[in-house]
Amino acid sequence: MPTFVHPLWGYALDYPEGWVWQEDGEVVAFAAHREALSLDYEGERAGHLAVRPELNPYLRPIEPLWTQYITRIGIMRGAKKLGASPLQVGNLQGYEAELLLPVKQNRRLWVGLLAAGGVVLHLTATHRKDERAYFQPLFSRMVESLRFVEHTEGIRTNSWGLPLPPDYVPTSPEEILVDVDPSRPWEAYRGEGVLAALQVFYLRELPHYGWEVDTYYPYPNRNPDVRFASFVVHKGEQTVVIALIPRGEKPVRGDVVFMVHEE
Repeated sequence: MPTFVHPLWGYALDYPEGWVWQEDGEVVAFAAHREALSLDYEGERAGHLAVRPELNPYLRPIEPLWTQYITRIGIMRGAKKLGASPLQVGNLQGYEAELLLPVKQNRRLWVGLLAAGGVVLHLTATHRKDERAYFQPLFSRMVESLRFVEHTEGIRTNSWGLPLPPDYVPTSPEEILVDVDPSRPWEAYRGEGVLAALQVFYLRELPHYGWEVDTYYPYPNRNPDVRFASFVVHKGEQTVVIALIPRGEKPVRGDVVFMVHEE
């Protein structure tokens, strides 16, 4: 089976040969063909599995997150919960349940939630009832293959040896920040990564490139005065501040600014 790895969030899963995937905001959906990625499609092989990650930096208990999730899905889809049970995949732990959809929809709906460290994965799988024999074993194998990678291959670094998110391009720091102190070395990069995913990217990749994280302030933060995510990292005698600046509406994208910290 081919393997999908999200370059920022760092989760991986195997999916059936010949299947396709599509990213929409923070959601990645997998299906046997493009048409099946639509909820309105009712033709052959009408089913898909979707993954939506969420940052959980303060390690909130997953039980209320699970309750909120199935309640929201139930309201959106007009479904009722049939029963929930614990779900464990490797070192990921959570819950799963089948939701009963209105009879006229002729569909099955399974939902799951898995957490590892500060990341929570929200899962949904749906298919026509008469295609259960085809989809159920495939979806089960996909969910069982979920894991997090230790490092994303092919990452570029900047002139100071700090990892850069995929597809981020250099820009002027003044395009992102006001009151830039020209006496200090700066670098800035712009891209389309979701700010929550960028935080996970740096927490994972910085140690791989030999950088130690001294402080980390997540965004959103419990302190309303913290308006962006930031890291203070060091490698040898060099200390760098990394700022992830929010941009735009949901999903909130982020720009990356590096500044050499000088005492």
